[in-house]
Amino acid sequence: MQAKLSQRVGELVAYGWEPVTTTETTAALVGRRPFGWWLFLIVLFLFPLFGGLLYLIFWLATSKATVFLHAEGDELVINGDEWLIGLQEAEREAYVARQRQVKEKGFLRVMWPQLVVSLLLIGLWIYLLKTYL
Repeated sequence: MQAKLSQRVGELVAYGWEPVTTTETTAALVGRRPFGWWLFLIVLFLFPLFGGLLYLIFWLATSKATVFLHAEGDELVINGDEWLIGLQEAEREAYVARQRQVKEKGFLRVMWPQLVVSLLLIGLWIYLLKTYL
């Protein structure tokens, strides 16, 4: 396998992609599209329990993503769900920046908005479960 292709496949495996086939100049990898948490919560709210199960089945059936890599000389060509790779790389950069902020400022000063939202969602879940059950 060519060095550029091998390096890029290694990067994609680190992002969670799984190699399906590889040759000396090509590679095919599969992964999953991001889970739509807000859509899941809306469907779960509109159709309690059964709607959430239906969305999970829908997501499992339709979320498969495939990327094809092909080396043409010194250039590496990517086809397929390239947008997902860009999204993962952007999320990785945001993750590294957030980790740097946590290290500099402290966990609670950086993460308090996410903690408040998480507690509110847990409270909403408990309220919905008590109401419907």
